[in-house]
Amino acid sequence: LLEGSSTLSSLDMCLGTARQHGLLVDEDAEACAIAKEKANELVKLLKGEQLSEIKSKLLPLQGELWYNWCKKDKELTRLQEKRNKSIEHHRSQIECDKAAIRKKQLDKAFPLNQLMKSFLGFLQSQPGNTKKYFLQWMKIFMDDLSSDRLDGLKREYHQLWSQILAIKKSNEENNPKTVMMKRLDSLSNEINDSSIGLEHILREVGQIYEALKSTNSKDVCILKLPEIAADLMVSGYPIELMDGDASYVPLQWVAAIFDRLIEKLGDKRIFVLSVLGIQSTGKSTLLNAMFGLQFNVSAGRCTRGAFMQLIKVDKKLQQDVNFDYMLVVDTEGLRAIEMANKHSLNHDNELATFVIGIGNMTLINIFGENPSEMQDILQIAVQAFLRMKQVKLSPSCLFVHQNVGEITAKEQNMEGQRRLQQKLDEMTVTAAQQEFCDITCFSDVIRFDVNTHIHYFAHLWEGNPPMAPPNPTYSQNVRTELKLKELKDSLLAETKKKCDKLLELKKSQ
Repeated sequence: LLEGSSTLSSLDMCLGTARQHGLLVDEDAEACAIAKEKANELVKLLKGEQLSEIKSKLLPLQGELWYNWCKKDKELTRLQEKRNKSIEHHRSQIECDKAAIRKKQLDKAFPLNQLMKSFLGFLQSQPGNTKKYFLQWMKIFMDDLSSDRLDGLKREYHQLWSQILAIKKSNEENNPKTVMMKRLDSLSNEINDSSIGLEHILREVGQIYEALKSTNSKDVCILKLPEIAADLMVSGYPIELMDGDASYVPLQWVAAIFDRLIEKLGDKRIFVLSVLGIQSTGKSTLLNAMFGLQFNVSAGRCTRGAFMQLIKVDKKLQQDVNFDYMLVVDTEGLRAIEMANKHSLNHDNELATFVIGIGNMTLINIFGENPSEMQDILQIAVQAFLRMKQVKLSPSCLFVHQNVGEITAKEQNMEGQRRLQQKLDEMTVTAAQQEFCDITCFSDVIRFDVNTHIHYFAHLWEGNPPMAPPNPTYSQNVRTELKLKELKDSLLAETKKKCDKLLELKKSQ
């Protein structure tokens, strides 16, 4: 039997056999077949370009010009006097610079290339079911396109980084470490340029809207773009809230999406749940297990930026919890290795402040009980909560400890809670000094109960991946510890006081 069998197989190769045995094949559905054919057609356009040049050639509204525009826009909100320039003069200069950059973007991106024309045309002309199939096929094909190349680049990056760590510090100008660091930066840029996925094409859609909106365009097709994104959100598809490459929230685009959501759903009550934690500690997996979502969880394709997904609450539950929809926000990990040489501290603090600020509740995800890792995430989180207090916002949080020991050991959990409370108080004192506040404990910042706001459960894997089997009790622990127990009782009880209306959420952006 083994000798006669094929060593390589795939689902595509098994289609004929599946049909012979009377199995239902998705590709036989008309909507799926049309979507797959169109996705194949568009991916062929991508394959015609070098992987690291796809973004610059086919997605021109992203890249250097967009980074520069974002930098100028951030500078506009942090105005300082420069030499003999007044603040008003400085503001005027920045606005001129932004307008010049935007003009360069428009000249580079319009008329739209074949990829974006075909992509938008298909989404605007097809029914919802076909659109879902199309996006799924695009995601599969684009992940395949970049995965092999990214694996090789990341392997080389980690090998080089390990070599640099092993080399002793030297002050010589031409020492091997200096050369290696330059190569490391080059690899980091190539990894970023080669990491191409469906989220980048959807980001380009938002950029097209933002760019043309700045020209006061009345093009009907352009005005329909937020409607496409709103339809995707209603159907349960995650939409990018914060650009992971530029660390910027496209406010006009996000506001337009919420406007369309209000038109479609009415001004519903909404509860925002966000998650924060170190990179690759299971944040997306946690949200997927809690709500049955499909955020990307591959270690090779870590979440970048922040994504929002709309979940409709069951009618029976709506009366108990006093809201109609939950908006779940998945975020990129803090202390990401690819951000190590790119002012990661400011980036992490900005991300944490944004995520905690928009959320009614934030899940602080801690992997294990390593004191150094705990200190990293707690310091960032406490600083963000402190800033929320200063602007009169009062979000709440739950601490989730994954990959800990036997969760039935009550005494161990009590000791862990005591240590976490102590560490939170220490971080609060440090953060308060930096923010010039007179606060001595974490409970002074937000309402926090060490007995009900901390949860422990085992990790997803039993052993070492990739051969490790998944822990069969992981989802059960998440469901009983967080979703059913906390979200139905403590968390959801709090939401009666804390849910927002969609219109209020839009204004807060």
